[in-house]
Amino acid sequence: MINQRIKETQQLLKDNNIDAYIIPTADYHQSEYVHPHFQARAFLSGFTGSAGTFVISQTDACLWVDGRYYIQGEVQTKDTMIQLMKIGLPGVITVHNYLEQFKDGVIGFDTRLLSSKMINSLDAKKVHFDVLDLLWKERQPLSNEKGFLYDIVYCGQERTAKIHQIREDLGDFDYHILTSLDDIAWIFNIRGKDIACNPTLLAYAIIGKKESYLYVQEDTLSKEDIAILESQAIFVKDYFSIYEDVKELEGSVVFDSSVVNYAITSNLSSNVTIVDRENPSQHNKAIKNNIEIENTKNAHVKDGVAVTKFMYWLKNEMLETDELEVAKLMKQQRENQALFYDLSFESICGYQENGALMHYQATKEAFSKIKKEGLLLIDSGGQYLDGTTDITRTFAVGAITEEQKTDYTMVLKALLRLSNAKFPLGTTGQQLDILARGVIYDYGLDYRCGTGHGVGHFLGVHEGPNSIRPRGLVNTVFCPIEPGMITTNEPGIYKEGKHGIRLENELLCKKDFENEYGIFCSFETITYCPFDNDAIDFNLLNSDELKQLNDYHQLVFTTLKDHLDSKEILWLQQFLQL
Repeated sequence: MINQRIKETQQLLKDNNIDAYIIPTADYHQSEYVHPHFQARAFLSGFTGSAGTFVISQTDACLWVDGRYYIQGEVQTKDTMIQLMKIGLPGVITVHNYLEQFKDGVIGFDTRLLSSKMINSLDAKKVHFDVLDLLWKERQPLSNEKGFLYDIVYCGQERTAKIHQIREDLGDFDYHILTSLDDIAWIFNIRGKDIACNPTLLAYAIIGKKESYLYVQEDTLSKEDIAILESQAIFVKDYFSIYEDVKELEGSVVFDSSVVNYAITSNLSSNVTIVDRENPSQHNKAIKNNIEIENTKNAHVKDGVAVTKFMYWLKNEMLETDELEVAKLMKQQRENQALFYDLSFESICGYQENGALMHYQATKEAFSKIKKEGLLLIDSGGQYLDGTTDITRTFAVGAITEEQKTDYTMVLKALLRLSNAKFPLGTTGQQLDILARGVIYDYGLDYRCGTGHGVGHFLGVHEGPNSIRPRGLVNTVFCPIEPGMITTNEPGIYKEGKHGIRLENELLCKKDFENEYGIFCSFETITYCPFDNDAIDFNLLNSDELKQLNDYHQLVFTTLKDHLDSKEILWLQQFLQL
């Protein structure tokens, strides 16, 4: 099936004199997760990971994946004509370098799916061409779910204040174009459900000096919501009309070329002055205000209750089960919590060797039974009206090997070391990464992903600009980890064919103290769920680490005990003062 689709695409390229065709993992907004309407890369390549770029030429088909998807990429492209390109490994060229061979030819793509920066970096002749219109007969229509205005009791700041701040940040400008859905949702205090697990709606926006324009599909917002927005000088227009409206813009236009799609920027008049810079809202929304912090902590208490109740069942009541049933039960526990809206991503439940696949997804066609032995990795999270959560725990579901117990303990030591960090204001996530990864390095291993990512407020579970990683991704500019930022702490060990171990808490950066050397920051852990004592080799923990673990388990117990039943409370007490 995949080879046939690739061959049909190659024939279309030949018929239209196109040398190569780019299929990204993106929608019109460069979103990380996309609606099925935009899952063209999965349709043409069979690879279902959340990141990757597929390029089909008249003779070849190449798929680029990062370290999270090396194993999954191999499995899902096996027996196809696709050449898997593992980003970052020696000898693997970049997408851009691969496309340089066509600089005297023609490269095709859907101009709405690729960023202006990416396309402008190519020397070849570029043409708009959508092969999916010709090949994808059962393509789902564009999503158009209802959106709503997000209550200030949860977000803590009026949209008019956010727009005013952006105008202040940008200074002397005429228009600011926004296409990233998380920025638009945060600025305008709107939410929706156009992308699974992401409470955003498909929208564009233009902020002017006095007025703003919000572009959404018909019937997305109610007449009452539109009236409220327009009373605040925010005028609602048809989703696709932005492509014509940008032709009329004059003066200086600010946008982030790594996000805004080529179809929009190519429609700008040649007379406008372009200012290419990161959206100010990226940094502004990363610094959570006091209301957001308070609400997020409330969400984490509920999430901790859900995961801890699930853990009790897994350790005490589980009989025969499988990865799909586990994911279902975890979701049910979250659905029992107040203000639950959705999952923050599809749960990753990997038993034994499946845990080594960082973004493994069990399906009805392919899943594993869970026995009373080995390790089960569960990475999951919830979207609550008062916050977004992301937590990973790896559980011993029975007897485990000494190797598994040692690996688990090393990951725990890495998490504890980063959690305990103190650092001067201005320190970046790149500098902090070694605190966690260094433990794994000492053990002679590494993990092919970052240690942490920013988390939105009832928004994307993966948001920047804050991150903790040793090397940047494309377009990465490492920013300092500042008070108010929430970042995950999730080191891991992944052994192909054996097991995967990841432990993850969320960390709130806070001002710790100030002296003659400046302001120093530290982290407050805001995730509440015990680690699995059955998987820990306590002989490998030093006295400081043991105290840190005991203190954390005391925090979990104190935070959750009033929300658990008597048998769960008695069970949770076993984690105290080991």
